[in-house]
Amino acid sequence: MSGKNPAGSALETVAEVLRGDETSGGGTTFMRGLTLGALLGAAIAGSALWQRRIRTKRPAPPEDRPPLLTKGD
Repeated sequence: MSGKNPAGSALETVAEVLRGDETSGGGTTFMRGLTLGALLGAAIAGSALWQRRIRTKRPAPPEDRPPLLTKGD
């Protein structure tokens, strides 16, 4: 196995694709759009997961809680 950092090379590849080259064919434009779409999708999914996590940690408002039973019930 080589000593290269796969995460670093992946980031370099993404940066290169986003930078783009105007003289290249449609493949680069497609890859740029695909990369931006993946990043945007990941941001939206992460935001939804974060909101769901926050919502589950917040206690329910008093009007949504069931009434407590007393000894006389």
